Amino acid sequence: MDFIKLLDLAQPWLGCFDYDHYPANFASFEEQAAPFFRTLETASHEETAERLLDQVEARWAQLPRLRRGALAKKDKMVLALFFTPAARRHSGASAAFAETLRERWNGRFPRFRYLSGEYETIVKGFDTDFFGITLRKTEKRS
Repeated sequence: MDFIKLLDLAQPWLGCFDYDHYPANFASFEEQAAPFFRTLETASHEETAERLLDQVEARWAQLPRLRRGALAKKDKMVLALFFTPAARRHSGASAAFAETLRERWNGRFPRFRYLSGEYETIVKGFDTDFFGITLRKTEKRS
């Protein structure tokens, strides 16, 4: 699967980003991204990151100006919530690539900067309380 297809794959899941859906959606993303991550074992991370960001920018340019920002935000969220955590769990090379991509993305698109986290940290975030009120606890949680 190519990079743009990976971004498109996870975008529908952003609308149901909660404890009940994220783990299964993440597992599906991780499985489908594995062939892409394997290609990073021997690739130049800097050149690959620049090439992929050129593809992303070209995709945005095809849209009317008012829709570009919305797609950029979705792409950023996929990278932060799915791509980077999956890359970190896959291998050292893919984790290093994800960091290179994040640095290049943030430098090229400063309006759409993102931080990267670990899958376990993201999932644990669903259990946080807000001013002492437990947020959306489900039967599936342990």
